[in-house]
Amino acid sequence: MKKTLTFRYTLQQMAYWAAAAGVMSFASAYLLAKGLPASQVGILLALGSLLSCAVQPFLADRADRFGGNMVKYLVVALSAVSAAFFALLLSGRLRGTLMGIVYLLGIFTFDAMMPLLNSISVSFNSLGRKINYGVGRGIGSLAYSLAALGLGRLMADFGEDWMIWAILAMLAANIIITLGYPSMGEVRTREKKNSECCSVGVFFSRYRWYCVSLLGVLLMGMFHAMTENYLIKIFDRLGGGSAEVGVALFVATFIEMFVLVFFEKIRKKIPDGTLLKIAGLSFLLKSVLFLVVKSVEGIYLVQLIQATSYSFLAPTQVYYADQKVLKADMVKGQAFITAAYSLGCACGNFTGGQLIEFAGVDAMLIAGIVIAALGTAVFFLTVGKKDKCLAGTHN
Repeated sequence: MKKTLTFRYTLQQMAYWAAAAGVMSFASAYLLAKGLPASQVGILLALGSLLSCAVQPFLADRADRFGGNMVKYLVVALSAVSAAFFALLLSGRLRGTLMGIVYLLGIFTFDAMMPLLNSISVSFNSLGRKINYGVGRGIGSLAYSLAALGLGRLMADFGEDWMIWAILAMLAANIIITLGYPSMGEVRTREKKNSECCSVGVFFSRYRWYCVSLLGVLLMGMFHAMTENYLIKIFDRLGGGSAEVGVALFVATFIEMFVLVFFEKIRKKIPDGTLLKIAGLSFLLKSVLFLVVKSVEGIYLVQLIQATSYSFLAPTQVYYADQKVLKADMVKGQAFITAAYSLGCACGNFTGGQLIEFAGVDAMLIAGIVIAALGTAVFFLTVGKKDKCLAGTHN
């Protein structure tokens, strides 16, 4: 019996999400501290996510067509390029918009890895090399929460550049861990395909209902990015700062970790479509409470809703894509759902920055309620639908 790869996958998730705490959640805090205005920060973060959205499906198409170890090599290459961009920020020669552009490129290459990490789990499971995605992702969330708590304090006490050093260390760890996986060369030959791998363009016509449902994922990503990346501004209006942001992120991701570790057991009781609906309703509740709560401690309590909002949305995306897309297009299915979320983050970053700059934090939070409500409606209308190409299959 072949050994499980859950431990290595868990280490990889820890490295990636610890880095993500800095790359994503403290991006606005870092850039604002370097003197960039909120509106410009929003545009830069949005462009970083948009670039990621554009490239993810094409990277996935290469992985689907070449199979095997291509996924591993792409993760290593993206980690190395992302690290190079973030290292440039430490040179001391970048100022203003140029610094923002380099950070944008770091986000772009970092974010592009996410569907590939999901595909590693799906691919090895198809070979009989067991990976418990929920455990890996859950411990990854714990790493994220601890990193967020530490980075918030580190930035408050010693300055923003220490966050960049932490990101570089985690990206280096990700490269080492990824190179340690066994060969994935068997994946393409062992899979029984239901059809030939389709092109990126054909994907939209082959999986129409699936693609419509991705609008709900996009809207949830938009709301999540608006509130998480501009959490510093939400705390500003309540008298808090970067240290409080770190505590809030720690609370959310710590509770998230427990849900994710037991997620496979939850899935045995609740269908994936229902989990997406619950996630939507939870995001909607969270959006309302963000607006009405008037204390730092109240925001900490709101973060507990992470247990059924993002904690359900993040892993269910992976399983939902695997169910709604044929095996021949598996990596593209993962890439499109991740790209939808990234596009939502791009829209959220841009919209959040513009609203804060020209209308204030309350206007952003009201917009968040509308966005969460629309995303929830999309889930209720689409997740139960099945595309014709899946008729008679047990994908």
